[in-house]
Amino acid sequence: MKLLIAGGGTGGHLFPGVAIAQEFLSRGHHEILFVGTKKGIEAKVLPSLHYPLKFVSIDGLKGKNPLEKFITLCLIPISLIQSFFIIRQFNPDVILGVGGYASFPILWMAWVLRKKRAIQEQNFRPGLTNKILSLLVQKIFVSFDESVHYFPSQKSVVTGNPVRKFKSTSSIPHEKFTVFIFGGSQGAHSLNRALLEALPYLETLKNRIHLIHQTGKTDLKWVASTYFQQHWKADVYDFIDDIDRIYAQSDYVICRAGASSVAELAVLGKACLFVPYPYAAHNHQEANARAFEKKGATRVLLDWQLNGQQLAKEIQYAYEHPRELDHMRKNILQFSHPYAAQAIVDQLLA
Repeated sequence: MKLLIAGGGTGGHLFPGVAIAQEFLSRGHHEILFVGTKKGIEAKVLPSLHYPLKFVSIDGLKGKNPLEKFITLCLIPISLIQSFFIIRQFNPDVILGVGGYASFPILWMAWVLRKKRAIQEQNFRPGLTNKILSLLVQKIFVSFDESVHYFPSQKSVVTGNPVRKFKSTSSIPHEKFTVFIFGGSQGAHSLNRALLEALPYLETLKNRIHLIHQTGKTDLKWVASTYFQQHWKADVYDFIDDIDRIYAQSDYVICRAGASSVAELAVLGKACLFVPYPYAAHNHQEANARAFEKKGATRVLLDWQLNGQQLAKEIQYAYEHPRELDHMRKNILQFSHPYAAQAIVDQLLA
């Protein structure tokens, strides 16, 4: 059986697709194809994982001037033609869209060619692309119970959001209280800046906490040099491939509220502080974070509230209240769906 997975752009869209691909291949099905864009994270990640990947020429309209929007609209028919040939050449038995620009032309053409097709929505509140595609597909896999209300109910199945397979989910023994800070696959400048501004306020904890910081490529040198100048020992990375090792060392995680991040933290039972990305489509990251906060599974700090002093207070609070962290670790497990990928593959193979 052949599976085509379309979408990506960010880790939040791509990594659930990778988890589904892992499960699909584990069952003895050996033909899989990803379709994405050259600008997306898939162009970097998928070749390193040895997954076949093809590209379509498509982009979003948000944040573009009128000329750029016109050019982007002109790409739509081109991407549809590319999608037609990709589907005809690979001839998949089923096509799954995981969100991101590339999913739109592929799923549209899958509908035209009457291929078996489905979409997977990672976020609490879906974006425009998946709302449109929901009218063209036969199955919709959602991550939250409440997300069913945004889609045709007869097509929707609550599976949870698939996460990558980790080599180990056990904690690694460590001496200091360890805080892991990351802004998603691309990094987050406002989060990086706030953490560096927080260092003077955390001086009394300097020898009692250990910071692990994923900055993204752009801010790496600036962040690393600031730690050095302020005499802080921290592990600083632009991107972390073996993130399961870092999760295993972490007592507290500070991050955006992208779909993959919140799903992974739920499966691993990690105490965390979510700082939702304020410009996410339809403000879906805050919706993700609030769903967790409502159940006592996380603390939430909005981006406009983010500054060095406030972030230092949050880290100090976490350090001084281990029992509350234990409650958060217990509560976040309510959102854990470790078998989401299996459930989706079951439906795709049915």
